[in-house]
Order: sequence, then C-alpha cells, then structure tokens
Amino acid sequence: MDKRYSQQSLLGSEMYVSKQCVVRTNKVAPVIIKDCREEFQQIPDFNEPIVKGRFADGMLEHPLIKGKYFIVQDSNDTLDLLHTNKHMSAPNFYQAGGDQPVFASGQPTVNGLNVVLSQLVSDGYSEVLVLNLRSEPVLFQRVDNDYVPYSVRHKERIHNMVVMGNTRDSCDQIESCIRKEVVSLASMEDEFVFYFYDSLNKLQQEPHMRKVEYVEDVLLSAEVYSREAFANQVLRYDRICLPELGIPTEEMVDQYLSHFKERPKFLDRNSRYFPAIYLISHSGGRRSAVFMVMSCLLYAHKRGTLKESCAYKINSQRPNYVEGEYKAVQRLVAHLKDGHLIKQQVDTVIDQCSNVINLRKCIADHKKKLESLASNNAAHGTELIDHAYEECVSALETYCFLITFNAYLREQMSDNLTWSYSKWLHRNPEITQLCCELDLSESCAPTSLLSSQLRYLVADDYIGLDVLSSHMDVKVSNFRRLMGLPVFGMAQPTRNGLSKVVNHLLQHKQGYSDVVVVNLRSDYVLECDDVTYCVRDASFIAEPVSSVGSSGKELEEAELAIRKEIKGKKTWKVYQDIADPLVEKEMSSVLTPDELYEQQKLSTLDLHYRRLPLHFDHTLREEEFEAVQRLILSFMKESGSWSDNSHAFLFHCRTGKSRTSHVMAVAGLLFYHMTGFPYGANPDEQERVSCPNARYTKGEFLVVDKLVWILPDGHQVKREVDLVLDRLFETMSPMHFHLREVIFVVFNKARSSTGESQQLLHKLSYDFLERYLYLILYNAYLHMEKGTQFKRSFTQWMREVAAPAGVYELLDNLGFFTLESSVSVYSRRKNRMLGRQQKLPFTGSFI
Repeated sequence: MDKRYSQQSLLGSEMYVSKQCVVRTNKVAPVIIKDCREEFQQIPDFNEPIVKGRFADGMLEHPLIKGKYFIVQDSNDTLDLLHTNKHMSAPNFYQAGGDQPVFASGQPTVNGLNVVLSQLVSDGYSEVLVLNLRSEPVLFQRVDNDYVPYSVRHKERIHNMVVMGNTRDSCDQIESCIRKEVVSLASMEDEFVFYFYDSLNKLQQEPHMRKVEYVEDVLLSAEVYSREAFANQVLRYDRICLPELGIPTEEMVDQYLSHFKERPKFLDRNSRYFPAIYLISHSGGRRSAVFMVMSCLLYAHKRGTLKESCAYKINSQRPNYVEGEYKAVQRLVAHLKDGHLIKQQVDTVIDQCSNVINLRKCIADHKKKLESLASNNAAHGTELIDHAYEECVSALETYCFLITFNAYLREQMSDNLTWSYSKWLHRNPEITQLCCELDLSESCAPTSLLSSQLRYLVADDYIGLDVLSSHMDVKVSNFRRLMGLPVFGMAQPTRNGLSKVVNHLLQHKQGYSDVVVVNLRSDYVLECDDVTYCVRDASFIAEPVSSVGSSGKELEEAELAIRKEIKGKKTWKVYQDIADPLVEKEMSSVLTPDELYEQQKLSTLDLHYRRLPLHFDHTLREEEFEAVQRLILSFMKESGSWSDNSHAFLFHCRTGKSRTSHVMAVAGLLFYHMTGFPYGANPDEQERVSCPNARYTKGEFLVVDKLVWILPDGHQVKREVDLVLDRLFETMSPMHFHLREVIFVVFNKARSSTGESQQLLHKLSYDFLERYLYLILYNAYLHMEKGTQFKRSFTQWMREVAAPAGVYELLDNLGFFTLESSVSVYSRRKNRMLGRQQKLPFTGSFI
C-alpha cells in the first residue's frame, strides 16, 4: 500500500495500534482494515542502462557492474603457496623470520580474519595493527556460513583486478557504490540473485547465482575490518591503498608511521612495547612483503638488532645482480651515508620475509625473463616484452624504496621519527632523482641496433632549423650572442661550420683570445662527410636516443663504438629529414664530436672543447647548474678576466634552441653578478607592459609569487632573471621562444588542445614553470654565495639553505592555481621527472 498519510489518518492509526488495524480516510467516512500487514515496495535507485555480457561464448549472459565488470572470487589455490587457506581461510599466512611480531597473508574470508586475529590475541599480543593494503575494491559475499572476498575484473583483463581508488575514503566509497549496484541489479531478478564467478579455471560451473536481497548479504571492507576493531579494543585498523605494481607514496609511508608516532612507547628503545602487525593484500605476495620488510626494519631499529658495521662493497665492474647490485642501486648506495651498510641491513630483512616472495631476488628473475624475451623479439612481440620490462623496473623501484626507507629510519629513529618521511625526502632531494632514474641500460645498448635497422642515423640539420638565418654567415644554424656578454649559442656545427664560427670569434673584430665550445648534447652524435647525425630509435623517430646518467666521457666511448659500426659498412640508409624517405648514403669520413674538435684544434690552438651533457631538454638539474658555473669559473681565474672579455663561451645543443638558451641564461646571470647588471635591472628602469594577461607573460604566477616572498630581496632577484631572459630573447626573437613567456603560451595551447597533444603540452608547461623557478633560485644563490667565492655549491645551497625554507615543498606542489580547477599529476616533482624519460623499446641488458 502507498504510505501517504494525512495528519488525521496518522492520529487515527495510533488508536488502533494494539488491534493491528490501519485507518484510511476518504471524503465520506474512515475505513478500518483489520488484521493486515503494510507492504513497502522498494524501487531500485538505478538510472543507468543495464548492460549484459557473458564471460565466454556459450556461457550465461547476465548484467555487468558499470556495464563492463565481472565479480570474481579472490581465492585461488594456485596462489596459496604456503597452503594455509584450507585450515585458516587465509592464503599464504606467515610470520616474519626471527619471531618478529609481523604477519602477512592474502585476503582472508570474514571467518578467516577471526581465526587469525584470535590466534594473535591468544599468543599474547596486547595490541594488533591490521593494515589492509588493497587499492582495488573488495566485496565480501555470503557463502554458506562465511563471507568470501570478491574483486572487480574487466573482461579483457579478467585476471587483473580493477583499481579505482587511491585513498581509504575513496576506496570505501567505491565499494559502497558497487554494492548498491549489485543489490539493485539483484532486485530486478525474480529470485533476488546476482552472478558471481568462483573460479576462472572451471568455467563450466560458472557463474554462480547467489541471493542478494539485502545489503547485509554483501559486506564492504570497511564493515568487515572496522567492526572487528570496534568490538575488540586491542585491534586497530587502517587501509593503505597500495597498487599491485608500485611503491608506497610519501603520504602512504607517513600514514603507516602515524600509527607508531601516536604511541611513543612503540618507538622508544627503552620500551619493549610493539604491536603485532598483520598485513593483508590479495595473495600475501609483493604488497604484503613490502610492508613486512618496512615493519621489520622499524622493529629492528627499535630493538637495536641490525648490524652496525659491514665489510660489504659493490664491485661496479662485476656486479652481482642476484644481490641487487644494479647501476641505479650503486648510485643510490654511493649517495647515502653508510650506503653499503644500509643496503646490507635491507637484504638481511628481505631474506627474513621471503616465505612467499624475495623482493631482491625477484628483480633478477624479472631481468632473466625480460632479456630472454627481448633476445627473441619476433617470437614474443613488443606487448609481452613491455610488460616484462615494467615488472622489472617496478621490482627495482621497490628495492630502491626499501633502501631509502631504511636510510630514513637510520637517521630519524633516534629522534622518534620527528621528521615525516615526506619532509625527510624534501631535505634529501637527490634521492628522489636517483630513484626516478632506474633503468640505465641505454649505456650498454648494442651498436648492432643500427645494422639491424632498429635504430637509424638522422641528420641534425633540417629545413626550417636555421630560424636566425646565421648559416649564410658562419655555416652554423641559430648562431647568436647574449647582448653585451661573451656568451654565444648555436646549433650543432659540422667541421666547416665549426672552423667558420671559431675563426669568426677569434678574428680582430670580435677580439677574443680563446673560444670555449661547450657541447650540451646527451645523445649520440657522429659527423659523416660534413653532415652531423644523431641516433634515433625506429619506434620514436622524432627525438634522438638520450643516454640519461652518462657522462661526457661515457658518451664519447659509445660514439666511438658506433663509429666503428658505421665504418664496417660502405653505405647506410639514413634520414636527411624525418619527413622524407630513407636514402642510401656512402660514409667515407666519420668523426665523433671529440675527434671533430681535436681536428679543429690542430689549426686553432686557442680552441677549448668540453662535453657537458644536459639530460633533459627543458630544465636543468641542480648539479648541471653548478657544472656550468664550475666550467666558466675554471677559465676565469686570472685577475681582470671578467672585464677584458678574453674568453668567448659558445654553447650548443642539437638545434641551438631550448638547452642552449637555458644555459646561456645561466651563464648570463653569472657574468652579470661578476661584472654588474646593466640598465633595466632596477625597479625604476623596467619597461612598463600593457597587454592582456600581462601578469602571466611577466611570470607572475602564484607559485612564483610564493617563491619571491620567501627569498631575500626576492622581487629584485626575479627582476634580474627577467632582464637576462628579455635580453636573451632579443637575440632570438624570430624563434618566438622566450624562456619566461613560453610558460603561459604553452599552457594556453594545452587548454585548447585534445588527446595526446594536450598531455604533451600540459607536461611542457609545468617543465617550463619549474625551469623559471630554478633560474630565480639560482640567481638567489649567486646573491648569497658570491661573497664567499661560491665555496658552497648550488646543490649544497639548495639542500642546506633553500630546503629548510620550504622550497622543495613548493617544487612538490607546482600549479597554475588561478587558471586550473584541479591539481595536475605534474604538480609533483617526482612525476615531472618520470614524465621526462624516453619510452623506448627495451634492448640489450637490464643493468
């Protein structure tokens, strides 16, 4: 019956409550209905069209969650390596070695959770911390006398769980929405059933139709765990949403550590109190192992049971990959104080937590699989190799994270973890960079890739490169000077162009006694018969192959190997322009950049050549700022050298644009600090700007303002940077490439673009914004350290002066806050670093 009462009927019904009557009134007289029961009709709150599907041909068709997802049971006996599921209803349940109070398992049923928790309490643990590490939605469906866990799967990737949330609240909310949909879809069936898959290996028995009439028939993770904690005061529960492939973010680590900071006795070395930690993931594998190692490291630091000395050293010439001695690990260990000891401590704990998976040795397993697949590329295909590569990098990333986490504990445990993990990373910024550059295998890529035509030689010069029309005068594209300073830039020269431009600078008209040419390229360069070529991968012909992490010497050694490969054949197919087809070309003379400059020195004794590879196109690392500064200062030691203009500094990259312009700005700031800033650097000397969005073209974004506010004399520091950028732009205005104004221009282009182009432009706008901030920071460094003759490097200054002032918090929260409605993924410093890396097919060896 419809439950719409008038106030009068409600009052009337109260009189007959004891007589089981319902009173209805009409315009004539009350109607009394005796011995009745009122019926309510539930109308499903389901507005979306119902999409049906079947797992395979010939199977039952049924409604799908969100029109595309199946509900599949978590339990899988093949994943239960420790065979604990049958008697505990918790797969792979185990305790860390050495009787440490750290436990892990795959996803238990509700009864299984009770069994485990009862066992921990009966073992005498006064407090138990339960951590659910699952980022995918999990529902517990009533099966017989238990509630069994199910997860959401996509038909095309049925063996992979669908991840939808990244925080506890978002995951809980998503699970709630899925349950509502399950209940609503079930209510449309006559028998109130929904369709669940118990086994993907026995499809003839699937799906199972199970009754879902009430919300109580399906439980959420929050209900299962939180109710346990509510009923038992010794339990505490939290959900840390860690993806299957990935490492805990800084926020996740801080969330984890907050449970120990809230109870100081857990961190006090004089106290024996420590909770039992129970870690739950899908199978009790990788995710559980990561947090198990973290927990055991924390426990060992509290108890003082870790080794405090070791004779272990990595042999970089003959690394042992089974022991995790990869190149990225070597760099990280070399950077950390007591790095070898920290690594060995992690290795010991990993081995204690290896019942299901050994997080160090699995890197070697993935490496073996990857290299095996890559050796027979044609048989396996790129998709399989790419997946194996991702697994390999992910495993290495996990290992580097654990070494980093142990370094944090080693430093902060004595202060009861006063600094959060996020703050510690901001005070040790180089660690983030090292942990972002994990695959350094390009340095050992075989030169035979050219012969097999997986890579090609592509000419540096192309139609439209020389926008400054300098080639007619000096045989080099985009040759220019930073006004009033002995700072020059150009594109990649050939042997004729190099001779022409060097002699131009040394002639009487220019008056320089020495020319210092600085090669900024991080890719492989060869000069063949007065044409320079770079090496590009066939899968990404638009950009040269860059060898991140390689020094100038290492690049030269690789170029010598490529030169030998080229000389082994008479003709090669090359691209003169990537817009044109391949052409056959005979190579008679082949020179590396070092050989090219050595040849020029025979006729020009006053030429100096340096290779200073900049690894990314649109921003400099901190150590690259100081490398440019150190190089210039090494030639300017003589008294009066800054004022007599005896040395000309000539920088070049491939095009003479982005990297060259950036380094010219850095050199210009250094020169002006040593010689004095010209007219235009003071407030009353600035040119007034009146145009739409002038504040943005002047670089006055909110994040820039915040930096200016915290820097001593910040407005003047920014003003001087703007002067250098404006003067630099005057020398190259045909390029339409102003290092400051390009930020807003590219940001606007991104907003009006779509698809992949929008993503690329969006990323570039953040790179440009970061570059501008770093130029301001570098100028502030010059102001503060000039009086000490730069005894402190820019990297040191950033760590010791800028970091405590909150600069890295600023760099870790970039944004166009007045122009964007949501936070960008590139707001994070780590994501910007990862976004700059080339995505090329794996070749050779994973080192």
